[in-house]
Amino acid sequence: MAERNDPLSNIISIDGSYLEGGGQILRNSTALSVLLELPIQVEKIRAGRSQGGLRPQHLTGIQLLAQLSEAKLHNGNIGATEIFFTPKTIKGGNYLADTKTAGSVCLIMQTAIPCLLFANDSSCLRLIGGTNADFAPEIDYYSM
Repeated sequence: MAERNDPLSNIISIDGSYLEGGGQILRNSTALSVLLELPIQVEKIRAGRSQGGLRPQHLTGIQLLAQLSEAKLHNGNIGATEIFFTPKTIKGGNYLADTKTAGSVCLIMQTAIPCLLFANDSSCLRLIGGTNADFAPEIDYYSM
């Protein structure tokens, strides 16, 4: 039995196959987990896609959130269909996220920027990946 102060005792379980079963539920739930400092389990990750599980851009985004919130990430591997994510306080700083593919940096921004708005200090993001990827907002979407 979990002790009361065990962070996994109040874990929130998210069904990643909900609605279209793509990456958006993963991005939203991990970002909200960081903002609310609540542990989550996401299962059936991208179950609605022909190649389910974590792809490089999803993993890169989750790893970035883990870094900026000093989170524990369990099962953070390419192809994983379930993760456990336990964040702490959001820290400002300099962060690098490299998808090592043409994976969308815009989708990573979609996850990280709302969290960094609540960081304890200023932040600088350096993102490496695709700027105009299929099935993602183009970089011009973020131009001001």
